[in-house]
Formats: sequence, structure tokens, C-alpha cells
Amino acid sequence: MENIAQTQFENVSFNVPEVLSLIRKHQEEVRDVVTANYVDFVANNATNSTLIDSGKVLETQIKELVAATSQLTVDKSSGAWNDLRHYQRDLEEGVRGYKIARKLLSIHDLFESINLKSNGYEKKAHILGKIKVLLDEVEDPVLPELHCFQSMILRYETEYEALTNDLNVEFTNLVVLQQRSFQNTKSITIRIRKDEDKLYQVVATLMKTQHDFQSVSQFLLENVFAPVIVKPVALVCDEQSDEHNVLIQLSYQQSVTEELRPGYKTVLSNIMQIFYNLSNMNIVVSDEECLFKVIAKQMKKDLCDMLIERCLEREIPDTIEGMKESAMVKDVCEFNTFLLTTNFADGRNDQLLEQYANSIETIHQKKLCDNVLESALDIMKRESHEMVLIEEHEYQFGTSTVRFSSCMVTRTVVELKKFLDKVLTEADAHGEAAERFVKTIATILERYTVDVPMSNEKLLFKIPQQSALFRNDCMYLNYWLQKNDDKLKDHCLFTNIADALKACGEDIFQHQLNNQRTQTMQALNGFKLSINLVELGTEQQRAIRQCIRQFELLKNVWQTVLPDPVYKQSLAGLIDLFVREIIKRIQSLEDITTAIGNGLALLIDTMKETLPNLFKDPNDVHQHVKQWTKLLQLQQILNGSLVEITELWAEGKGPLTMCFSTEEVKHLIRALFQNTKQRQACIASIV
Repeated sequence: MENIAQTQFENVSFNVPEVLSLIRKHQEEVRDVVTANYVDFVANNATNSTLIDSGKVLETQIKELVAATSQLTVDKSSGAWNDLRHYQRDLEEGVRGYKIARKLLSIHDLFESINLKSNGYEKKAHILGKIKVLLDEVEDPVLPELHCFQSMILRYETEYEALTNDLNVEFTNLVVLQQRSFQNTKSITIRIRKDEDKLYQVVATLMKTQHDFQSVSQFLLENVFAPVIVKPVALVCDEQSDEHNVLIQLSYQQSVTEELRPGYKTVLSNIMQIFYNLSNMNIVVSDEECLFKVIAKQMKKDLCDMLIERCLEREIPDTIEGMKESAMVKDVCEFNTFLLTTNFADGRNDQLLEQYANSIETIHQKKLCDNVLESALDIMKRESHEMVLIEEHEYQFGTSTVRFSSCMVTRTVVELKKFLDKVLTEADAHGEAAERFVKTIATILERYTVDVPMSNEKLLFKIPQQSALFRNDCMYLNYWLQKNDDKLKDHCLFTNIADALKACGEDIFQHQLNNQRTQTMQALNGFKLSINLVELGTEQQRAIRQCIRQFELLKNVWQTVLPDPVYKQSLAGLIDLFVREIIKRIQSLEDITTAIGNGLALLIDTMKETLPNLFKDPNDVHQHVKQWTKLLQLQQILNGSLVEITELWAEGKGPLTMCFSTEEVKHLIRALFQNTKQRQACIASIV
């Protein structure tokens, strides 16, 4: 065994230098070729085929020698072990140099074959692809440091650019895209050469070089499809007239009014016709690769979005009848199928149009309800000073009966109520849209409580009649909700809206009442009574008359507008404030002369003559004006003698006790009469 191992080692030690010598010789020859072509650019007589053949023989020898060295088992303690390690290192270095030389020679050989006359575009692209793989696979870090290797990279880029430029020139000759702009119009021409073989070779090679056809996609989107979608175009697609070319021509106005925009059927038809003729350039390389798919990746989403947003969206019917007659859903689905059939697919947006088609019904409902809301808002915005009488009637709400007294409302709210009736009828008749209709009604009424007060703020707060009408309008809509409660699905929602309507109307009207109270108190600034006053003058009389005039004006604008109970309550509250203030000021006097007392009694006479007439039934003043009886009794005290006052008190059982306390009566007696025994006796009887 030792003899066999020794013999093998001797063979290896003999063959390694020989193989290394051959490697060095091969490297020198490759270096000469590479240097001549990529460094010094000097002609070299060595032929690539000879070098490649010798390289193949050398590679076989290297493999055999490497196999032999790997199989040797030499005792590490022997001197042969160190020799073997030395031979292995030399061989590894030699193999490394050989691999670099082989790679450089392989790349050079491919470069040499790239420009052969027999090579077409596809073959050139294939060779460049192989070169790219070799250049990208850098197994040895020495390679990028070699000047010749960098020259090879530069040559690859040059060859690749030259190929793509040639392909682009050929493609632009085969597919001519032209546009011409004039003062008001634009003309687009597309010519596709009927040379299928040449077109296939050029397009297929461009796709293999990962060309994205961005310029073609952009031209089609911006200059062809965009105008077709939004403008009336003159379109000519001709495959027959010219035996050499397919022609697509379109022209259109640069600026077009909204009214002239084409219908969606015309748009879809034109796009299909254009795609049908463009299919003459749709080179199919495989089931997965074709030109239309490459273009689709660049522009399909933009095309679909443009079609949806600038054409389909605006043509979805906004009436129920229009939707019944529309074939848009079917047409869009068929168009989407056509695009897929023509291979205009990008794998991501291919269902975009079909998904949109399936949502058209929902969009229609939303559009319909948006129009309903818009129509309702238009009604609300109308300034209507025309009033309509609403006769007294009853609404059944649950188990209780709610009475809505006769009153006036605006013509606007009557129109709004009729409109809501119509919307509710539509909701009952169309189950699918019912919920959306009902929600729209809710939105309309919610907007009413916000939009109407905001847009009519000055009128509502300054003009008493307008605030009264608005209060009635809100109540009218509130009762409409109660009447239709069984038809409105969300009871809680509409209960809240009904409460909001009622509160809104009441708040506006209460604000008006507060204004009237303020005006009353301001008018009474002229009704000044003091201890220094000898007799009443015109100032006090004017203040009383001003307040009465204010109430008469309110009667004129409120009595026929407000429901009778509301009118009585509202005006009576203002009169009661007025009367209470008069009584309070008279009672505050410490001394009332005969002249002042008579003057005050006369002013009360004026009030007695005028204020009851503010009500349909003058007797209502007794029931609704709480201070009225006290005013009448105050007049009796002002006009009465000590004896009469004593009788009216009647030891705490007389009519005066209904409105006056003992201290109030005693104070008035002291103010009206001088301190005499009779006054003392009268005061003593007031207990």
C-alpha cells in the first residue's frame, strides 16, 4: 500500500508543474486576446476557437489532477506531506487564474458573436442576456479590479443601448404615433405596419429587454383615451383601405362645453373600436406575455379611474325611473370582459370596472338621496312671506291624541311637507332604497333646525311675525313626524329629531318674547314715580300708551298666526309683566297726592279699556293675566275712601285679601291719606 501511495504522490508531484505551466500559457494567450480587445485595442492573431478548445482540454486535465490530489492519503509526519500542501496551493492558485481567464474568454467570445450578420434582434438580445449574467456573477473579488473587466461592462452597456435604440427606431417605424395641434382642434394619427414578422421580432425583443413601453402608454392615455372619454371625437378606424398599414385617426375640439360631452355608450364603443384596431400591434409572445399586458401595467388603472370618474359617475341615473331603464351595469360588465378578452390585463386592476358596475345601484341610491336632500335644501332656502292657514285637526301618535290648533305656517314649510310625503311614498314603494330614503328624511329635518335659523337669523330675531311663523313651522314638521311614526323605521332617531324641531322653534320664539319683554321695560323707563312728583305728566302717560301700542302691534301679527292657546299665553305673559311693573312702582310710593292718585286711576282706566281687547274674548284677560285682578283692586284703593277700603278688606274676608297682603294695604293707606284718627282706625282694622 505504501508503494502505491508513493507512486501516486510522485505522479502528482510530476503532473502539477506541467498543468500549472499549461494554465499559465493559457492565461497568457487569453490575456493577449483580452488586452488587444479591451485594453490596447491591438489586433491579435489568436483565434477564439483554438483558445476555447485548448481551454476545454486543460479543464479536463485540471479536474483529473484535482481529483488525484484529493484522493491522496499521505502521512502528515512524512516529508511528502509538506510537498503535497505546496503542490495543492500552487494548483489552487492556478485553477483560480484559469477560472478568471475562462470567464473573460467566454465573455469575449460572446461579444465576438453578437454582431454576426445572421443574428436577428432576438439572438442579439439573448447573447447580451448571457453576457449580463456572466458580468453579474463575480465569483472572484479580483475580477472587478481588472481594467479589462470594467471595459467589458462598458462594452455591454454600449451594445445594449445600441440594441434598444435600434429596436425603438424600428418600433417607431412600425407603429407611428403622431399628434398635430391647431388653433382650436387637435388631430391624432396612429399607423400600424402590416408586417407581422418584423413587428413580432421587434416587440418580442423589446419585451425581453424589459422595455416598459411607457411612451406608448402615455401617448394613448393622454392623446387618445382621455379625449375620447370627455369629448366628442371624429374617429376613423381603417384596416382595409391600405394594404400596408392599419390606420386610426381621431380629431376633436381643444375646448368643449359640459353639455357636449359624449354619453357613456358612445365612449365605450369608441374605446372598443380603438382597442380592436390597436390589437394589430398586440404581439403575443406566450400565454403570459403580450404587448397589451405590458401597456396595461402602465395605464390600466389610470384608464379605468378616468372612465369611472369622468364618464360613468356623471351618467348614473338620479331618478328611479331612469335607473330602471338604464343598461349601464350590463354595458360596463361587457366592456370589462372585452378588455380581458383582448389581453388588456395587468393582474391587479382587471376587476375594477366590474366591481364598480356592481356598486352602481348603491351609487344611484346615494345620488338619488343626495338630489332629494339638495331639493329639500332648495325649498328651505326660499324666502316665503306667504302664509297658509292650517285648520285644527288631530294626529294619532301611539295611544295618545295630539291636538294641533289652527294657525298659520309659511308656504315654504307646506311645500317641504309635501316633498317629504313624496319621499316617504317612494321609500314605501322601493324596499332596497327605503332605509336610505328614511335616513335622508332624517338628514333633511336635522338640516332644517340648523340651516333655516342660520340663513334667516335677522328676520327671525327681529320680526315678531317671522319668529311666530318659524315656531309654527317647526311644530308642523314635528307633528308630521308623529303622524308618520309607523312608517319611519328608526323610532328613537326621529323622536330625538321631533324634540329638536320643537325645541328649535320654541327657542327662537322665546328669544322674540325676551326681546319684547326688554322693549316693555325700556318703554317703562318713562313711567317714573317719585316722592317729589306733584302730579302725573305726559311722560308717564306716553310710557303707558307706548306699551299698549306695542301689545296692539303684537296682536296684529300674532293673533291670526299663532295657535290660540299659544297666543293667549304669550301675550298674557307680556301684559302681566307690564301690569306687575306698574303695580310695583305705585306700591313703592311713600306719599301719593290726590292729583297723582287720580292720575294713576285714569291710567288704569286706559289699561282697562284697551288691554282686554287684545284677546278675542275680552274676558280672557281675567283668566290669563295673573296681575289683572290686583290692578283692578289697586284702582279701587286709589279711588276709595278709608271706609270703602275698610269694607273691601272686611276683616280679612273681603275681595282685597285675594291679591294684597295686610302690609301692602296698610302701606297704600299711609301713602294716600294723612295721619288722622280715622286713618289710624282703618289701619288698625287691617289685620
